[in-house]
Amino acid sequence: MKNNFRIRFNPGTKEIEIEGTEEFVKTYFGKLQAMISGAAKEKAAIKNERKPVKAAPVKADKKKPKAVKARPQKKAMKVAKKKPGIKRVTKIDMIVGLIQGSTEGISTAELKEKTGLAESQIWNIVNRAAKAGKIRKMKRGIYGAVAAS
Repeated sequence: MKNNFRIRFNPGTKEIEIEGTEEFVKTYFGKLQAMISGAAKEKAAIKNERKPVKAAPVKADKKKPKAVKARPQKKAMKVAKKKPGIKRVTKIDMIVGLIQGSTEGISTAELKEKTGLAESQIWNIVNRAAKAGKIRKMKRGIYGAVAAS
């Protein structure tokens, strides 16, 4: 016969279950009871000695602000003064001027040749000028001056 020995202890209910030979049960049952009763007495003694102490509120550590490095002073930029009476010609002014200068209208291909701009740039400028009322669309791809009223 195989000797199976097993000890189970439930701390909640303080129940002890011991399986095995009679000698095994007698040996360990007494030892376990002494351990449990001794542990219970120790717990009771510790409980009586300790009084609940209110914990002090934890203060948040105030972080010291980091040292800020001084930034070097920015140098003042010299701005070139505009000469009076000289108007800067923009791409929009250039294209609108070419369209208004043509009597029968001008195509995007001709504008591309004369200005050297890309087609997409010309289309964007022409659409903005048409919305602003500076030029009018005569036909597909041909633009003319606004008729004077």
